[in-house]
Amino acid sequence: MTRQAAVLVSDDWTYSLNGKSSVFGIYSNDIIIPKDPTEGLQLVFTFIIETAPEDPYQTLEMAVELPGGDSRRLPVDMTRIILSVSDQRRWCGRFPLLFARPILRPGFIEAKVIHERGEISTAAPAIVLAAPTLQAT
Repeated sequence: MTRQAAVLVSDDWTYSLNGKSSVFGIYSNDIIIPKDPTEGLQLVFTFIIETAPEDPYQTLEMAVELPGGDSRRLPVDMTRIILSVSDQRRWCGRFPLLFARPILRPGFIEAKVIHERGEISTAAPAIVLAAPTLQAT
């Protein structure tokens, strides 16, 4: 399969004028919440999307659905893609999707890339309710 996608979930993402991206607060495992539901400040889903140069994407859209139905979608304007030298070997795009004020509930996050021939699901983290702590009496 020539087309692949992955996602990083983090607290923040910045882009500098020289073309460098910085991702901060990456969730390496599940996202733990103290109560159900929990309102977050923001999550950034950084999609890393690849394909062979001879199989370019015609359309791209990123979609994230949190447990409980809170969702966001972001289409990619393919006319604004600038190819680099490394894209001659394997095309790779990195696209952040800002999820502002997410409502977090326990369950699995569905993060996927939608293109003209179908969908690519990614391995997004789950949202987990923190175990209750025992209080001394």
